[in-house]
Amino acid sequence: MIHFDTSDLIETVRQTAEQVTNSIDESTLRTVGYAGADLFRDQAKQNALSNKETGLLYDSIIVKRIEEESDGGKVQVYLVTVRNGSSARDGAYYWRWVENGHRFVPRNKNISAKTGRKVGWAAHRRAAELEYGNARVRAYPFMRPAYESRKHDAVDLMTRTLAEQLARNST
Repeated sequence: MIHFDTSDLIETVRQTAEQVTNSIDESTLRTVGYAGADLFRDQAKQNALSNKETGLLYDSIIVKRIEEESDGGKVQVYLVTVRNGSSARDGAYYWRWVENGHRFVPRNKNISAKTGRKVGWAAHRRAAELEYGNARVRAYPFMRPAYESRKHDAVDLMTRTLAEQLARNST
């Protein structure tokens, strides 16, 4: 029977893991996290180009660091999202409608015979449901396909970036 003493091996692995953990700082984690998020953002922008009308949606796709969930040298959280804005300010406030599709509701042109004013939106929606049924505007997803198509590439890129950062920090 062969006996193999692994105590030295276990100690060496523990020391190596400790060295790697100590050499990873906040700036390294930020660089690695942003590299992955940047890849998703670029793919989402590429997907948004296929349904481009004004370019506002394309320009509004951003990477945002979530400071509340980030914890220095342990955790860095990034979010690929769309700058919302409003109908009066720059920003693609309608991006979820493009991503998920939405129900078609035409402009409110109903004027009350009694008051001479436009009928309220609640009454308008009921009328639209009766007249147009369940009609929906088709979805043109750009965020979900970006994630699904590039998630493995992002992990590979982040791994390579981490290796580069560790090599840079060790010299």
